[in-house]
Amino acid sequence: MNPRNSEVCLLYSESDKAIANLLEDALNYYSIDIWKTQNISIGSKIISETVQVLDKAKFVIVLWSNNSIKSALLKDLASEAKRNKKVLIPVLIQGVRIPGEFLDIQPANLVGWDGDHENEQIVKLWRLIQDKVLKYRSKKVGFNQFITIFSLVLTGIGVILTITTPEVRGFLKLQCPENLSSGTTPQIPSETSLPNPIQTIPTPQSTIENPLPNSTPTPILNDQGDSTPQKEKPPQKTVEVEGFIFKLQSCKKSNQNVKCDVLITNTLKDRELRLYANYTTDYRSKFLDMEGLTYIAESIEIDAVKVPYYTSTQFIQNANVKLSVNFVEIPSQINQIQVLNIAANALTSSKPLKGIQFRNIILSK
Repeated sequence: MNPRNSEVCLLYSESDKAIANLLEDALNYYSIDIWKTQNISIGSKIISETVQVLDKAKFVIVLWSNNSIKSALLKDLASEAKRNKKVLIPVLIQGVRIPGEFLDIQPANLVGWDGDHENEQIVKLWRLIQDKVLKYRSKKVGFNQFITIFSLVLTGIGVILTITTPEVRGFLKLQCPENLSSGTTPQIPSETSLPNPIQTIPTPQSTIENPLPNSTPTPILNDQGDSTPQKEKPPQKTVEVEGFIFKLQSCKKSNQNVKCDVLITNTLKDRELRLYANYTTDYRSKFLDMEGLTYIAESIEIDAVKVPYYTSTQFIQNANVKLSVNFVEIPSQINQIQVLNIAANALTSSKPLKGIQFRNIILSK
């Protein structure tokens, strides 16, 4: 692949080459080609080529580690990409603090990643790049189609102008049947000389005398409106689990973020409930889209306090508490949730509460 035409560029420190190779392999698995730097810390030729690729690329992935945050050159290249309005995608490969000027961009977390292609962070990274690459390509293709159509129109006009010249008209006139000798008159074939026409014979509709009964008959509406068509049951918006009532209020989408608000009521005596965003495999809130892909919660909020892992709250009997579950980097084409699952457990039990699920949720604006 010509690096000058790469859409995705990968910046990393030379000491992180192994994880960079794993990431390249994982993205190639999802048909995303990337250009990655080599020996970025040495050699003016490498630096010059990197700058040229950054100038052409639309998307820049930066691997942040203990070594890369100390690399002034890598930070300068990332800053240059950000200033030039590139889509900057930071990726944490070690538990470090990202340089301050990049803190406003949500990073992907690949700390401890072993190269698994189906890791949920890799899937999210792939969908983010795919969504943005397709948008960019559609704009590019649209412009190219315009140029192609415009060229065809100009070619058509040129052909018309050529045909209208006297020399071409004279040539075409010599080839026309109207210049045959006056003694020869072309005959129009009569109906009897034509091949046997195929007559259209109307086919009578067959009648089934004993149709099988339909197990789900379609309701018949008469003039008096006696019959009413069956309607689909509305999605369930209230779930009760071990004395806690969870009531879904709404799931709203803004840009690539989704926020689901749930009202929780404790019907038993005062007790504590722990709610999770993304903690462990068994304790994470998530949703499933209509294509079967899973998205993990980025954070949860109670009393306007946002936490990325979990929070424990004292629930007073019959008092309502509002929970907000936040999801980020959701592809633009997603407008419906198949299943929303809230992760929680009452601290009186070491097992998670099961069945806190809401289905078929239409995302509102």
